[in-house]
Amino acid sequence: MSASDQHEHGLQMPIGAVEKETRVSKELLRMWERRYGFPLPDRDESGDRVYSRETVEKLKLIRLLIDRGYRPGRLMNMQLAALRDLQAGAPRQGVPVAASLPVGPGDELVALLQQNDVNGMRRWLSQQLIDHGLRRFVTVSLQHANHAVGAAWQRGELAIHAEHLYTEQVQMMLRHALLQLHPMGQAPRVLVTTMPDEPHQLGLLMAEVMLWLEGCSILAMGTELPLADIAAAAIAHQVDVVALSFSAAYGEQAARQMLNSLAGRLPDGMQVWAGGSGVRPDDGLASSIRIVPSLDQIGALAKAWRMARSV
Repeated sequence: MSASDQHEHGLQMPIGAVEKETRVSKELLRMWERRYGFPLPDRDESGDRVYSRETVEKLKLIRLLIDRGYRPGRLMNMQLAALRDLQAGAPRQGVPVAASLPVGPGDELVALLQQNDVNGMRRWLSQQLIDHGLRRFVTVSLQHANHAVGAAWQRGELAIHAEHLYTEQVQMMLRHALLQLHPMGQAPRVLVTTMPDEPHQLGLLMAEVMLWLEGCSILAMGTELPLADIAAAAIAHQVDVVALSFSAAYGEQAARQMLNSLAGRLPDGMQVWAGGSGVRPDDGLASSIRIVPSLDQIGALAKAWRMARSV
């Protein structure tokens, strides 16, 4: 039976129909697919995503359980029968429900976004910057805020337009902050960009601010620079370091392959610094690659680079 015949008989559903029936947006369905490997759709004759009835039923249960406070990461790999048991009141396997979740940093921001309170969101961000200063705003306030906003969107509690609004506002604030910083022009000279298929700019801007605060000389190239052009620009501008940001959606295996490919194109002595939730230390990485586990580690990395070269 072809995909179109299956759809006619109600065995498979297009993504638009799944969105309406499950209350899970198309964007969230695709994000879950990338992050958790579920739901994995089939493709119809036109190449569009179609989903089985069993997948749709599982998505409806997951949506219901998320509404009760369960985390999606705990639900995606569960079988349909186990989800039904959980929904019927079976033991929760240690998963907290919403009523027991503490209010944490960033939850107030999420509430403002849910209420479409643009001015309130801007005031919250501005107050965080005033209260904590630029360094802690980036390493603490924004880390909490990004996590809270991302988790709320992942649970389907925040519309995609609200997440985009938040991201754009923070990027505007960080660009303004960069304009106010006096360039130190010290070594290392760092080229800052992302790999192809990595459009997320917020993490990149946060890293750029921290590099400026450490007195590094910055060469910003924006996002999604082709691999060959990253290497060519690094050589042409004689940088000391290429700094890259990877979001979780990029995938650790893809990031590792791209990092090693880039390292092989760079001259001896030129380092690659990679950070973000899409990378982690790995024995399979080239010796010139440094993984930055958190933004507040950038200072230590710059200090180590300078000490090694007696800068």
